[in-house]
Amino acid sequence: MGFFEDVINTTKSAAATAGKKTDEAVRFTKLKIKESQTTGDIKSHFEKLGQMAYEMKKSENPDSGLFEAEVAEIDKLYEKLSEINLLLDDLRQEVTCTSCGAKTKSDNSFCPKCGAKLPVRPAPEEKKEEVSGEEVKVEPTEEKKDEEPKIEDNK
Repeated sequence: MGFFEDVINTTKSAAATAGKKTDEAVRFTKLKIKESQTTGDIKSHFEKLGQMAYEMKKSENPDSGLFEAEVAEIDKLYEKLSEINLLLDDLRQEVTCTSCGAKTKSDNSFCPKCGAKLPVRPAPEEKKEEVSGEEVKVEPTEEKKDEEPKIEDNK
C-alpha cells in the first residue's frame, strides 16, 4: 500500500501546485485588466482636461474649479494605478528601485542597474490587500483553495 499512498500524495501535491499557479494566473490577469482600465480612465481625463483648458482660454470668465477637480481626479487615478502595479510586482516577485525605477527580482538586496539598496519586502503571509474600492484576498498556499481570488468593484 505504500506505493499507492505515495502516488496519491504526489498527485495531490501536483494538483495543489497546479491550482495555486492557476489562481495566481487568474489574479494576475484580473489585475492587468484593472491596470488597463485605469490607464484608459487617465487618458480620458487628460482629454477632458485639455478640452477644459481650451474652453477656459476662449472664455471670458473661466471656471478654474472644474479644472482643479479634474486634476485631482487624475491624481487619484495615478495613485490607484500605483497600488495596482505594487500588487502586480508582488505577483511577479519584483521590486522597483527607489533611485532609478528599474524593476528587479525581490530577493536582490541591491539594484543591478544603479547599485542602490532596494526596499525590503515583507515575508509573505496571509493578508488582505485593498486597491481603491477593490478587495483582493491572498490566501496561504498550504490551504485547500476552492474559490478563485475575488476582485470586487464598488463603482
